[in-house]
Amino acid sequence: MTLSLLRLCRLILLAGLGLIWGGYSVLAQEPDREIENNLSATRLPPPTIELAGQIGGTVHNSWGVSDVTVAGNIAYVGAYDGLRLIDIANPAFPQEVGFANLGGIGKVAVVEDIAYAAGGNWLYFVDISNQTAPTELGSYHDSYLDGITDVAVVGNIAYLTDFFKGLRLVDLSNFAAPREVGWYYPEERTFGVAVAGNMTYIAGASGLRLLDTSNPSNPFEVGSHPGLAGWSNDVALKGQTVYLADDGLVENGLSIIDVSKPTHPKLLGYLNLSGAQHVTVQGNYAYILTGGDLYIVDVSRSNQPVEVGLYNNNLHPWADELAVQNNYVYVAGREDGLLILRLIRHKISGTIRPRGGVLLSAGEDTHLIFPNGAFTETVTLTYRHLWQDQAVGERVGLGHTFEVSAVSAATGQPAQLAPGQTFAFLIRYTDAEKGPAIEDTIALYYWNGQQWLKEPSSVVDPLSNTIAANPDHWPTLWTVLGETRRMVLPLILKK
Repeated sequence: MTLSLLRLCRLILLAGLGLIWGGYSVLAQEPDREIENNLSATRLPPPTIELAGQIGGTVHNSWGVSDVTVAGNIAYVGAYDGLRLIDIANPAFPQEVGFANLGGIGKVAVVEDIAYAAGGNWLYFVDISNQTAPTELGSYHDSYLDGITDVAVVGNIAYLTDFFKGLRLVDLSNFAAPREVGWYYPEERTFGVAVAGNMTYIAGASGLRLLDTSNPSNPFEVGSHPGLAGWSNDVALKGQTVYLADDGLVENGLSIIDVSKPTHPKLLGYLNLSGAQHVTVQGNYAYILTGGDLYIVDVSRSNQPVEVGLYNNNLHPWADELAVQNNYVYVAGREDGLLILRLIRHKISGTIRPRGGVLLSAGEDTHLIFPNGAFTETVTLTYRHLWQDQAVGERVGLGHTFEVSAVSAATGQPAQLAPGQTFAFLIRYTDAEKGPAIEDTIALYYWNGQQWLKEPSSVVDPLSNTIAANPDHWPTLWTVLGETRRMVLPLILKK
């Protein structure tokens, strides 16, 4: 009886907001798959990791992938035949938009409008200001090198690690005449590099080495740490903490090292994982690629890292690179091409016909309501509650970041809202989710490709903890944000 009354109250609320239309095909669709989230907003649930999209791959008679770097809506892919630029604005349908024929590229770094692409003992400089026509500006070649294993660029200096030749520092102030200005040779294999300020961190066959590179012509070692295994395949840096992907004969996994005192680096914590190859860090999470799996590790407490997510790759083993941007992980999958993984809390799908329909999220905290004529054809609508809020800036997120996508039931291609039509959201939030947000500033926002914009029709009702909106456009990505402080204008008194 209580549930029925609750549903009735919701429908009355919707009707009062002018959001009910006749002729719905269904009031709620059964989920294809949903995962209940009973945890509070102060503690993220473990993510569900799903394959969102894929492009390339020799298994599809296309190009293989060795590396990937992501900036904005473009993935810069080091492919077996050159540098490929992939539009990832719609992760389910990635599209190639540009190509630079450079031969096999193993590593890619991007700084502003320049891509630095390394292949063998060559480093290429590519102007990517026009993404549809990337243009080579110059190159650096050193026949002494065996094979560049990683690239970092800071200012006018490129930091190159080589399989057997250590670290090379190259002056790039003139792309037409790059020149080596310094080197460090540890007489062992080196695989990864990270740079911050005057310090450079390299991962190799003895773990971590810390170098003072304040004078690029004279880099020198100031400290070292064997990590977990005495063999590190990759290094990532966040603040004064280094993260190593370790792969030794006995111990292997993730090492977390305090480098605030470069001469005395200190192991803070570790997590045993099988055959760690690469690591990157975003926020409080480290993303580790092993020979065949992706692990997500909560590193908010450096001395107690905890595995929170695992994606088991059932295709070919991965031994190349990954990049992370918000709720997506981009994997250089070799013969499988570029794989795009999505991190979600739950999802639900249903059919919306031209006469309209309603879709309720898992837990029924979000209602999507479509009137007669919203779509001109039958579509499959999918709501995905993403794992984390993203790019909130000075605002605060309430844990309601989600994607809404529609595809034609007939063709499987993306579908759009019919011209001149609107649909409706009704979103319910809890006091715990509200957190420090000023309640009357809470609103629905949409992502325009570069930033969050407030949905003009968004209205918050603090009494019922709901947000209602009637958009007349069809962005894919939405979120609920609030302000934590009010803007107070000065009072000017006339004399």
